[in-house]
Amino acid sequence: MEISIHDFYEKVKKEDFDHWVDVRSAEEFAAVRADSGLVKLHPLDQIDTLDLPKDAVIYLSCRSGMRSGQAQAFLMQQGYTNVTNVAGGIMAWEAAGYPVTQG
Repeated sequence: MEISIHDFYEKVKKEDFDHWVDVRSAEEFAAVRADSGLVKLHPLDQIDTLDLPKDAVIYLSCRSGMRSGQAQAFLMQQGYTNVTNVAGGIMAWEAAGYPVTQG
């Protein structure tokens, strides 16, 4: 499943999910990230250590949506049942004019 950046932003405003996981590297996350205390970093190369309830509502993001798509496929193979990829990632978030934190 995938969600548009605009629909996801509406969910962020309402805090309408359990977890938002950014799978970029720590360096990428530090450089620019959504200006929201809801997003948590968990890099793709460590996705196998994600320890969340298998039925939690999880949204995954990255730079463009590619790595978060990979993370989504992996988590679903591991038995997670409600994982959604945020289309376009932080690039779409910025392009839409949603608030970011840099540096």
